[in-house]
Amino acid sequence: MSDTRLSVSLGELLASRVASSPEKAFLESDQGSLTYKEIEERSRWIAENLSAAGVRRGDSVATMVHKTDQALALWFACSRAGFVEVPLNVELKDELLVDAIKGADCSIIVVGDDPVAEQQLELLQERLPPVFEIESLEEAGGAFGCIDQPLRTDEVSLILYTSGTTGRSKGVRLSERMTMRLAWSIIDHVDLNREDVLFTVFPLHHIAARFVSVVAAMLIDGKVVIREKFSASRFWEICSDHGVTAIHYLGTLPMMLWNQKPILRQEKNSVRVAYGAGMPKEIQEDFGERFGLEIFELYGSTEQGVVAMSSRGSSKIGTCGKPVADVEMEIHDPEGGRCPTGVVGEIVVRNSDPGIFFDGYHGMPQATIEVWRDLWFRTGDAGFVDEEGYLTFTGRLTDSIRRRGENISAWEVERVLVEHSDVDEVAVFGVPSDLGEEEVMAVVVGDGLNLQDLWEFATRKLPGYAVPRYMRLQGELPKTPTGRVQKHQLTGVDGETSEWTPGLSR
Repeated sequence: MSDTRLSVSLGELLASRVASSPEKAFLESDQGSLTYKEIEERSRWIAENLSAAGVRRGDSVATMVHKTDQALALWFACSRAGFVEVPLNVELKDELLVDAIKGADCSIIVVGDDPVAEQQLELLQERLPPVFEIESLEEAGGAFGCIDQPLRTDEVSLILYTSGTTGRSKGVRLSERMTMRLAWSIIDHVDLNREDVLFTVFPLHHIAARFVSVVAAMLIDGKVVIREKFSASRFWEICSDHGVTAIHYLGTLPMMLWNQKPILRQEKNSVRVAYGAGMPKEIQEDFGERFGLEIFELYGSTEQGVVAMSSRGSSKIGTCGKPVADVEMEIHDPEGGRCPTGVVGEIVVRNSDPGIFFDGYHGMPQATIEVWRDLWFRTGDAGFVDEEGYLTFTGRLTDSIRRRGENISAWEVERVLVEHSDVDEVAVFGVPSDLGEEEVMAVVVGDGLNLQDLWEFATRKLPGYAVPRYMRLQGELPKTPTGRVQKHQLTGVDGETSEWTPGLSR
């Protein structure tokens, strides 16, 4: 990929679009449409007001904003002013929220119109930096003048949290060079063009929604449609209403669409391509035929962006495609040796070009060193490469859970549950979901423990996506001689070691 394409900043991209088509309705969201000119103006007001509040170039700004138009304007404001944005899930609570904000060294917090987030920040205000409401920042701040001073494209401009494995979640340090490369990877492999209308239902604190949808649409001078809530029953109707041609999927979304009752002439919808990760092999071919579209499966992460991806003329059902041109990928055994073709091992990667991967975990140098052991990035994911060079992802090796598009640290959930006065020990892990991906399971040890009480405790302390759907009481946890819990010996939903308590869902 050419350096020229990766040297354009987000601010420069917006400025070029404002110059060429200021009144173009680039974004359609639940709040209506936004033109390039409107995004530029709103982002300028926010940047000026944050600057007046004392935020300086290079400072980290935590953002908890759910509404798409506000989140987008705040994102561009941070980019043009040279602030490092730290977008957080508005569902974060208690210690997980404090850890995220302090872990990224945030000097200020911006919150949107979200009662849950506002309440949490108010309860924790003595332990957190100052909080500003987004509405107050969107007021015209012309008195302060233009403060555009963007970071270089190779400087860290964004910290996104990804799930921890044996510890707290990690803040992934990303540059605009890295994120531009992610957007271009999608454009090149799917062959998107300016006639395309992209669609996503994922929030803007995700790397995917930001760069494979919003930035990709800007680069091709197309359009993006974002919905804050997913509706399987109205999905294709929404796509047709907005002329959507390209949809981004993750995890359970394809299965939820597949499970809907077929509708007459459903394959005549406006969508021509779907790209993402996690579509079950069993439905992939039929999914494309039923809905009349071409599927591009990929494998990647917050740290690396796209690692492998299908493309037109180079795809294979059940695989994630072949490694992209600027990445080296191998499959390694536990000793670090390369696995033979067809043998499952850990997926490890490294970049061929400088600056296209992440810049390490913020404030966690040891974790960064460990994950780059032997100069290969250890993904913690399992997979194999077949004789044709196609990658098949088979699951996670690390102690994290993938649920409804979110990566969940089992360690963090365990840390919260064990705070309950009746819990002695707890082990959290993922169990298969009938929609794909996983559900969260907790096996707990504790005399006199009431699981309903524990679940209610969890809903107060954890974001909704991390609250265990299943809980089970057990006399003890299986352990190694050195005291490590052997989670592989714990049974799932169909286990016979004790009675399940199902139905405790968010």
